Amino acid sequence: MPDDVTFERDTTALLAAEFRRLALASGWGRKSARYKNERQKFYGLAVAQDFSAFWGSTESRLTAWQDLCCHLGVDEVPTSIKGCKEALRPVHVNLIDLVDSKRQNTKPKTFATETACANYTRRTGKIFPKARAKANPLLRQFLVVVF
Repeated sequence: MPDDVTFERDTTALLAAEFRRLALASGWGRKSARYKNERQKFYGLAVAQDFSAFWGSTESRLTAWQDLCCHLGVDEVPTSIKGCKEALRPVHVNLIDLVDSKRQNTKPKTFATETACANYTRRTGKIFPKARAKANPLLRQFLVVVF
């Protein structure tokens, strides 16, 4: 975030709307490299913070895995972490949409294939930095190759 703009994120708003508000206040043109760079940084920080607030960052917390299963529509929620990981393996979801849906108490859009999820992610620009995802074992579960 630029030093000359004071911005306080509304944690009840959708992340894309909040980034647009920041970009407008900062004067970043939508097609500029600065806009795209700042968007990726914004999404990286916001999703990491929100995901950790909702589900934590500890791979060994069964309740977090089970909540992810429930939120993502797994019919029979497993009673073990290994079972949750297996149940979530075929689930493809954009991480920004996942966090937004939790905040809004709605079901996130999921995709039948990793390719469909990657195409959506590129098309919408809702790209979460891979390095940030690798730092959180729960987030790592949802990584897809975008580029």
